Amino acid sequence: MPAAVPPRTSSSRRTQQSEQRSTDSPRRTHADSSRDANGRIDRRSNQPSSQDYHGTNGARGNPAAAPPVRSPPPNSHSANGPSREASEILNSILISQPEVDIEREKERLAMAQPHPTPTPQNDDAAPPPVVGMSDAADETRRGGRSRHDHSRREKQTKFGEYILGNTIGEGEFGKVKLGWKQEGGVQVAIKLIKKDQLGGNPSRMAKIMREVAILKQLTHPNIVRLHKMEESDRHYGIVLEYASGGELFDYILNHRYLKDNAARRLFAQLVSGVGYLHKKGIVHRDLKLENLLLDRNRNIIITDFGFANTFDPREELSEDEELNLTDREFVKRMGLDKVKPNGSRKGDLMQTSCGSPCYAAPELVVSDSLYTGRKVDVWSCGVILVSGLASDTCFQR
Repeated sequence: MPAAVPPRTSSSRRTQQSEQRSTDSPRRTHADSSRDANGRIDRRSNQPSSQDYHGTNGARGNPAAAPPVRSPPPNSHSANGPSREASEILNSILISQPEVDIEREKERLAMAQPHPTPTPQNDDAAPPPVVGMSDAADETRRGGRSRHDHSRREKQTKFGEYILGNTIGEGEFGKVKLGWKQEGGVQVAIKLIKKDQLGGNPSRMAKIMREVAILKQLTHPNIVRLHKMEESDRHYGIVLEYASGGELFDYILNHRYLKDNAARRLFAQLVSGVGYLHKKGIVHRDLKLENLLLDRNRNIIITDFGFANTFDPREELSEDEELNLTDREFVKRMGLDKVKPNGSRKGDLMQTSCGSPCYAAPELVVSDSLYTGRKVDVWSCGVILVSGLASDTCFQR
């Protein structure tokens, strides 16, 4: 019998289970997709989570090839150009040039190469192997399935200096489009957020700015790179590294499961990126197959930091404190429920439940108590590994 495919999930702020809890609970949980009578996720009713934005129509070329690059058009004033003039940019914050993505991809490729066989004296662990590449013919045979539909060609417009191509995803407040400059260059993903979608709710804008502030700190090769944030009269635009290999979810959907060698290497890249986040005092809180992208060489890029939060990595909880987080009296007596002026708690203690139920740690599902953010990320990594190997999340039934 063919292996089942992993369920597609979405992240939100409330679950059905949380709605059955007492209304005075301080915790907000997140809804997943609707489920059928057997508890499986209904794919038809699922919407992409915030910033699930890279499709699988990217190039699948030689492993040593550079990322997708647009050549300058023969005539920049051709009738095939954008249908309207560029939006006037009111404010712009430059973090890095998109051209750094070429070097970042080379760095990922170099890190993925097999290392010399270790001797028993210096290392007992086997080196992570290289993931085999699949060609276009293999993708055709498998149907090239994707949870996104990118088949419809869209009218080109412009945002600042970038020409906007097809929509490659939809987020919480807007669409994400493929972008490139008129004179050619590296392709980017541009998340366009409509100002009228934000309304007068300051918490929505605060969430976006927190995500941008976190992304500005990150330079790991397996974490998506922020290039620029711009503002026009109608939109905010977040310019990000473009991962042409699509989502790991879609890769598994087309290949049914990951082979052991591929899973070992991809999981090593995931753990490397998550460990980097934790050392910098950042927890992701929404790790899942849909938020792991692949470059053209099938190397991991962690994305979607909409639910990420920060903590002080120098401050640790005692073992006694961690073991008694479900004891409300103990938490109150030790002052663990107190919020610091910067909005954080002691160590990596957090209270808002984030992520998707299939990937969520038990303490997020069965309790309203405080939880430690790093352990939640580690649990999600384990579910991702099982999902890749078995095409089935541990607790989807």
